[in-house]
Amino acid sequence: MVNRKLVRLDCSTGEIWNLFQDSLPDEINPVYNENKLHNCSSCHHFFKNMANVVAIDEENYEIITLFGFDAHPDYAEAFKALDEFIKGNKIVNIFKTPFEHMGHDYDNEMLEDGTVIRYPHFYLDIPDAHIGSTTDISDARTNREVLESSTEKITLESVETVLELIKTNSLYRGNEWEDELIEFRDYLAEYENSEIPDENMFFWVKSMELGPVISRIKNQSIGTILVNLSEGMALDEAVSKYEDIVSAENYKRPKPVFTEKMLERAREKIEEMGFSDSIPRRFAVMEDLSVNDILFANRDVSSKLQDSESPFDKLRNFAVKKRQDYNKVQEITLNDFIENILPNAQEVELFLDYKLSGNFMSLIAPVNKDAPSMFKWNNLFSWTYKNDIADSLMKQRVKALGGDVDVDLRFSIQWNDTGEWDKNDLDAHCTEPDGNEIYFSKMKSKKTDGWLDVDIINPKSNEPAVENIRFKHRQHMIPGDYLFRVHQYTYRGGDWGFKAEIEFDGKIVKFDYPIKLNQNEYVKVAKVTLDEDYNFTLKSLIDNQISYGSEWGLTYNSFVPVSLICYSPNYWGNNNVGNKHIFFILKDCVSEDKARPWFNEFLNNKLHDHRRVMEGLGSVARVEESENQLSGIGFSFTQENKVTLKVRSENIERIINVII
Repeated sequence: MVNRKLVRLDCSTGEIWNLFQDSLPDEINPVYNENKLHNCSSCHHFFKNMANVVAIDEENYEIITLFGFDAHPDYAEAFKALDEFIKGNKIVNIFKTPFEHMGHDYDNEMLEDGTVIRYPHFYLDIPDAHIGSTTDISDARTNREVLESSTEKITLESVETVLELIKTNSLYRGNEWEDELIEFRDYLAEYENSEIPDENMFFWVKSMELGPVISRIKNQSIGTILVNLSEGMALDEAVSKYEDIVSAENYKRPKPVFTEKMLERAREKIEEMGFSDSIPRRFAVMEDLSVNDILFANRDVSSKLQDSESPFDKLRNFAVKKRQDYNKVQEITLNDFIENILPNAQEVELFLDYKLSGNFMSLIAPVNKDAPSMFKWNNLFSWTYKNDIADSLMKQRVKALGGDVDVDLRFSIQWNDTGEWDKNDLDAHCTEPDGNEIYFSKMKSKKTDGWLDVDIINPKSNEPAVENIRFKHRQHMIPGDYLFRVHQYTYRGGDWGFKAEIEFDGKIVKFDYPIKLNQNEYVKVAKVTLDEDYNFTLKSLIDNQISYGSEWGLTYNSFVPVSLICYSPNYWGNNNVGNKHIFFILKDCVSEDKARPWFNEFLNNKLHDHRRVMEGLGSVARVEESENQLSGIGFSFTQENKVTLKVRSENIERIINVII
């Protein structure tokens, strides 16, 4: 039984106990000291807790009871009666108990003549797989109930439709659900095409097999589109409602749904409006911008701006005569900063906190400067944030080796990427909140579903080595601290350290440890905390050792020079269109991935009827590289943010927190 699914049936253990007493022959259950011989408190307690626990034979959907075996002839009739009585009841819950043992094995009694009588009792050691809490039982019942509801409300056709959208990359973040949808599709097909003698047992068995995420798929974000399609909602409307849940910015959908006819009509409209030359894009550079579009320019870049005049020319003549100690950090509003501090600032530096990893951005300019603007504003510039670009190279390598990167939390390491053959055997480790360690010797965690799914022992020449520990769903994880480390398991002469990435909530934090690891040395990289509301936070541990994490060529937890400060192009000049952003362009900041040239919300309203094609063009059009590109950190005025800046004026240097 222990290797099968164990459940409780809806029958009284008191009735089972009484049936047991009544079914035993008098010769083996005589009255002893005014009680039946088998009527002891230990066995009664065992029956109370275990008698209605059964196993499920999934092949035949049959019940296996504790009493369904060839017993000693003295007990055969009683056990047969118990077996038949118990089997006639329905499943009400899974079996879980907090106890490692159930019952008491035996007692000894010494008689007056010195004779010792041994009384055996009903007794079991409970396997680890069946030890649990009342929460586990409650969750299992919810899984079973929602699975039945999902089965009733979601059609097989709707699942196939969504899988087709995912296959063509037409559903924003749909690939995160592909594996679960395939498994749910196979389950629905089995349900619809099989004869099921006991639906209650079927739902219990399948809910335990599928787990909470798939069993509760109706209640997941992807369940919205499945239910709506099942109820007959139009595809476009169903997709829109789903995307309203997973992202407020519907333009982020990877690929729109459009036909060849729609594509041809859009091409004709673009040519008619003269926008053909507006489509080629590149990263913007300093020479593209006008002095009128800039709030601040550092002394070393102001001369490169178009129309540069006296206000910026004067900055070159300013000199910092004396630096004072940092003033006490104060908080001011962005307006106060722009109006009262920035006009007198000679240099500005931005503190690159890990919390800003999702705020990296780039200004995008046209390749053809004389092309008309196809945007809602009258200049040719657009912008893109890091969250809208392709995966990192390390992430791509992990995926190529079969690692799962479409997960809630990922820790990847990489070495042997310097051009010299680093034969070291480095290992990724994760210590979970309960002390369990995920590494090469114990690659999967039963409690959290954490998994080391890529493990490299012998790096190949000229081929970067990667390892990957991933947690698929945060709901499966234990709240608490997850410690990520790198271990030098075998030192083979490589002295170049490693790189690492931690990804969650669409943000990738990168680390660089360019120092030799000695034999058996461990390096703590970071601690990720999952709180009770299933939110992640990260604390870097590598900073206090050797190196800082880095991104786009910049080092975290350090001040970075600001080349210029400006609003987003939709607020340059007399423009006042849509959401307002402020950009801090940082020195030596270089985008590491393919950038998106525009988003549909930027486009001229005359292109609205062709938005699907334009969205497709935006996802495939290439942004050409530019030397000295304008990239940095950006903030939307629709969200509250805080940035720490170091400002130098003629005689003062101070640090302030600017509230945006």
